[in-house]
Amino acid sequence: MDEPYLAGPDTYALPSHVPVPGVGNLLVNAFVLRSEEPVLIDTGLGTDSPEFLDAVDSIVPLSQLKWIWLTHDDADHTGSIQKVLERAPQAKLATHGMAALRMASWFPLPLDRVHALQFDDSLHVGDRTLRALRPPTFDNPMSIGLFDEAKGTLFSVDSFGALLPEVTQNAFDIPMEDLTQGMVAWGTFDAPWMHVVDLDRFEAVLDGVRRLDPARVLSSHLPAAEGNLKHFLEVLRSLRDADPAVPPNHEAFAQLAALIQNASEAPAAT
Repeated sequence: MDEPYLAGPDTYALPSHVPVPGVGNLLVNAFVLRSEEPVLIDTGLGTDSPEFLDAVDSIVPLSQLKWIWLTHDDADHTGSIQKVLERAPQAKLATHGMAALRMASWFPLPLDRVHALQFDDSLHVGDRTLRALRPPTFDNPMSIGLFDEAKGTLFSVDSFGALLPEVTQNAFDIPMEDLTQGMVAWGTFDAPWMHVVDLDRFEAVLDGVRRLDPARVLSSHLPAAEGNLKHFLEVLRSLRDADPAVPPNHEAFAQLAALIQNASEAPAAT
């Protein structure tokens, strides 16, 4: 796990990353919103669980956490969900109802703690309102993003993610060409349905993001990004005509796995 950082007003990023040899770095972010009723947004990678729990606890004591907003039930968002629920027994789980039911098949999820969300619902967390919304692109139909109306922060789930040459805390520390290429590479992999989308209908989706006029975008797979929304939306629109992502065949995967294994066994730099 990487060092937590302030990603926006009252909002801390809890970042990690997965190096993919020959491809780049995939960032995996969760967030803590220090609202009057504190909110944890997603629960990181399971391999980071001890560090993740300590990081959350250092920003908001788990005993004071009121809400866990789970954007969807993919493994890179649910890594510590059981342990957070155990350590924060007073917290409610805000998520897509069907995601909650699916998670209940993995572990004994207390369904009486679930606050089921629909798109356009509002969740009041004391000093502000969080609006549930469908992100413009997604890999899981149960994805639910959120907009912090008080601070203008859009938590965009997998949308606007990127495969990056380096790990940073500010998306615009990455050269724009590399950032754009990384966003296209991620977008074609994460949302392959974009290749068959009706562009007129998708433009209406993008208009919905424009109307929010967010001050910043916090993606699950990108460093914090303040400004330049126009370019981000242009990248999403371009996905329809981009080259489709191609997964590795068995031979290529074996080579990739060997590189990852060798990297994990290499002595740490001093």
